[in-house]
Amino acid sequence: MTVKVVTLGCKVNQCESGSIIATLKANGYDASEGLAPADVYVLNTCSVTAEADKKSRQYLAKMRGLNERCAIIVVGCSSQNDPEKFHRSNVVAVGGTSNKSEFVFKTIKSLANNNQYSILSDIILYKNTLDSTKNKLKYCYELYPELQKTRSFIKIQDGCNRFCSYCIIPYLRGRSRSRSIEDVVAECDSISSGEIVITGIDVSSYGADIGVTLPQLLKALSKFTARKRLGSLECEVIDDDMLSAMREGNYCPHFHLSLQSGSTDVLKSMNRRYNSEYFYSKIELIRKYFPNAGITTDVIVGFPTETDDLFKESVEFIEKCGFSDIHVFPYSSRAGTLAAKKYKVLPPEIVKERVSELLRLKANLRDRFFEKNLNTVASVYVEDQESGYNVGYTPNYIKVYSDADCGDIVDLRLTDKFKDGIFGVKLS
Repeated sequence: MTVKVVTLGCKVNQCESGSIIATLKANGYDASEGLAPADVYVLNTCSVTAEADKKSRQYLAKMRGLNERCAIIVVGCSSQNDPEKFHRSNVVAVGGTSNKSEFVFKTIKSLANNNQYSILSDIILYKNTLDSTKNKLKYCYELYPELQKTRSFIKIQDGCNRFCSYCIIPYLRGRSRSRSIEDVVAECDSISSGEIVITGIDVSSYGADIGVTLPQLLKALSKFTARKRLGSLECEVIDDDMLSAMREGNYCPHFHLSLQSGSTDVLKSMNRRYNSEYFYSKIELIRKYFPNAGITTDVIVGFPTETDDLFKESVEFIEKCGFSDIHVFPYSSRAGTLAAKKYKVLPPEIVKERVSELLRLKANLRDRFFEKNLNTVASVYVEDQESGYNVGYTPNYIKVYSDADCGDIVDLRLTDKFKDGIFGVKLS
């Protein structure tokens, strides 16, 4: 039986798919990542936007196109949010966000025992056993994901307590639950090279439920020689203790600091619990410790309370921050959230125009950051191939194209802007 796992969405989903694959392989199944011919597919879905839900469902047809007699198991945020929309041909099991590895393993074992893994398209066996993440707070870990030659994603917590007015994820993932420091250290213990990426649904809340702090975890991980990078953060976690721990522990000077809007009024209606002045103070503190830090962010464009004046205010603030890159998202109304209940969406043509303006600013800010880093030497972890070049990222998260060998951290001189990054040359 061949099993292929297809992952959509965030780094947490990638990490959980890794655990699914490791669990299946440990039990004798031929399991791997990717969309290719297989007997069984596992679709790990995303629901952060309506478009993500749509994309998740579209993959069912792609899987059937590769094998019309395949069996499909669906898990993740989108199926947790609306399992009925995944009741399609070839789908044999629909799960949610908790205990994905266990759910997938038990389903595949049942199919194998009954010789049902190669099924007719009109036979559907539903195992609709969604977990109630609102009440089930204890996180269940199965096998760690297999170590990667390049980046190893380490999930340190799950769930979120923030309830931003636009976001459906806390309703799907449940409340924040943290792993123990000892458990995280044990998973990292075999990683001697490459890059460790610390991730979670809300990394910034790590430890609040178990009486420890994120800086304590960072200090415990500082003993590992592999390069370390943090996932998305909330601004309130940035303080001297955390930044000192990062500087002393070989952490990359890259901060993905979620903003969502540069307007304090819009932030309030988003229930973001900080204002733009407070956010900017954290930007300044980061640059005190890491003057050439890459600071990236997320911005939601066209939130229902965003007027023309407030959008202009947001753009001016984003330029003031000088981000090295921006992920730009048009607002997506999610049924069940406070914003969907309370506000009427803006006309799509207005949102589209604002997205275009912010994308232009994104390009300008990124170019400025590139210019600042030209003719410097950076340690690049070369990890992939693209357009005939080997590519990787600097510690402050600049994409570098070069002819350096994959799998190595190499000192490269950053010479010219190239494609969506910079071209790097090996030192003579």
